[in-house]
Amino acid sequence: MLKAVFSGRKKPAVIFFGDFYKDWISKLAVALLPDLRSAMASPSVAPMPLAVQVNAIHEHFQLYYTALDEAAAIDVAQCLLPPWRTSLEQPFLWLGDLHPYLFSNLLRKLLEDQENEEDDETDARSQICRRGFTASIDQIECGVRLMAPALAARAREAQLKIVTKLGEDWLEKKDDMKKILAAEMDELAEVVVHANRLRRGVLADILTATTPYQAALFLQALAQFVVGFHDEKLRH
Repeated sequence: MLKAVFSGRKKPAVIFFGDFYKDWISKLAVALLPDLRSAMASPSVAPMPLAVQVNAIHEHFQLYYTALDEAAAIDVAQCLLPPWRTSLEQPFLWLGDLHPYLFSNLLRKLLEDQENEEDDETDARSQICRRGFTASIDQIECGVRLMAPALAARAREAQLKIVTKLGEDWLEKKDDMKKILAAEMDELAEVVVHANRLRRGVLADILTATTPYQAALFLQALAQFVVGFHDEKLRH
């Protein structure tokens, strides 16, 4: 029922976001990710510097979240109840996309793997650098802990208001329900936009806290994670 109410707000000329997402995933898998891997494997002979490839993937994610903002403003249902997401993706969704905790957890896991590969004996300078890097991750996660619950609470409150109004006024005012629910639907759209802003901010903070090679490792892992949802072998 909720999706039927939301869908009435869609503008006739809007391109279904699923089409954009399909093209976005394709470019990430076919072009950007292979280019990044090549630059990481042979930085001295890569056609483009590693930093350029890192920036290209970062901009690709920024483009995606900008498009998701626009989609939410037009039809928030296709963000909160996305039929174009695979069954593998659905459990990871939070307010329209991946939870920002996933970004910092992925970075922390890469740091742990890197530590395990190194020798047990490290100099004092390396230990200090590692502690500083860990502190940066902690600070990023602290920001997520402050903002994510508040956004989730706003979404729940807006949804509760929608359900309440539907229960109270559906039979008497069903022809005007789109107008009656407009404020709540706009609030949900704004929540998705703020969630995307949080995701963008976490990505930017991670790239600021890392070296170019660490950033490349992180974005490679994130891209592989996203592209993996569309691997036919995993879906069947």
